[in-house]
Amino acid sequence: MNKSFILASLLCIVTLASCKQNKSANESADIQYRKDTIVISGNSSVLKEIVVGSAGLQDYSAEFRTVGTVRPVTGKLAGIAPPFAGRIVKSFVRLGQKVGAGTPVFELGSPEFYEATKTYFAAQSANELARINYNRQKELAANGVAAQKDLEQAKSETHIAAKEFEQAKATLQLFNIDAASLQMGQPLTVVSPISGEVVKNNITIGNYTREDTEPLVVVADLSQVWVAALVKESYFVSIKSGDRVKIVTNAHPNKVIWGTIHYVGEMLDEETRSLEVIVECNNADRELKIGMFCEVHFLSSPAKAIILPSTAVMQEQDNDYVLIELSKGKYIRRRVETESVRQDSVRIAGGISAGENVVVKGGIYLNR
Repeated sequence: MNKSFILASLLCIVTLASCKQNKSANESADIQYRKDTIVISGNSSVLKEIVVGSAGLQDYSAEFRTVGTVRPVTGKLAGIAPPFAGRIVKSFVRLGQKVGAGTPVFELGSPEFYEATKTYFAAQSANELARINYNRQKELAANGVAAQKDLEQAKSETHIAAKEFEQAKATLQLFNIDAASLQMGQPLTVVSPISGEVVKNNITIGNYTREDTEPLVVVADLSQVWVAALVKESYFVSIKSGDRVKIVTNAHPNKVIWGTIHYVGEMLDEETRSLEVIVECNNADRELKIGMFCEVHFLSSPAKAIILPSTAVMQEQDNDYVLIELSKGKYIRRRVETESVRQDSVRIAGGISAGENVVVKGGIYLNR
């Protein structure tokens, strides 16, 4: 290779490197950093790259998605199990049947129930006899025939008998048994405590069952259901009770089911840093099934917020910051709290005020 060509090439490289160093030195001289304050000289070419905009308030609705699970509304699902051990003698329901509160579900022949019935009638009889005896002692005492001691004893016995009768009656009421229509030797009629639809039925006529068995029948009112979703800590400020929510399921991916936020939890899950949010949905079409997973799309009520282009926000380690224009060519770094709105914009949740001038483009030239 020609030595003259090699020398010329080396000279060219040295000249380019020298020019680049001079340019960097000039730019460094044009930009001064004083802690969080940045000053650009008036003749700097960087100044032409800086675009400043006012941090104005805009209408904004927070939108984010998470996964939820369909649950029954509290108090709208009842598992019906036998209160005593015994044998199933009759069934009154079938799967899918609509029932009301107090509707008979099945009959149970139970020695324990027969004993409870006997105890009830014995207490009823004892209470009536004690009351009659007390009234007779009061009459005798009024005529000066009975001793005061006999009257006080009759009064005490009446009080005790009345309490025992009330206890026997309360025991039957605990199992939704109508004591007024009770007869000795009749089987126990187990009724539904709520109105709804029979969604599970494991009744087998003649089968012996224990009082600690699983529910034989499940009745549920599924006209409304809850969707329980976990919401990340960063979104807490964006939601409140009453906000509308979109629900989408894999079974019907093109159909939106609308719900409203019923309850925002107060206990944070320390592992996931999330709160449980309950969304109440109309389920008249029965498209939401208990246990189903679904996509929950939160839409907060419109509110005023500062929205900036994504180019306005820069990062340093784990912190976001923007540049506030103090005057032409003079800026200060300000740490901010942000929330993504769209791919090209962010909401400023804290750190700046409406009306401040913010560098919305070109701030990258001021990074050290």
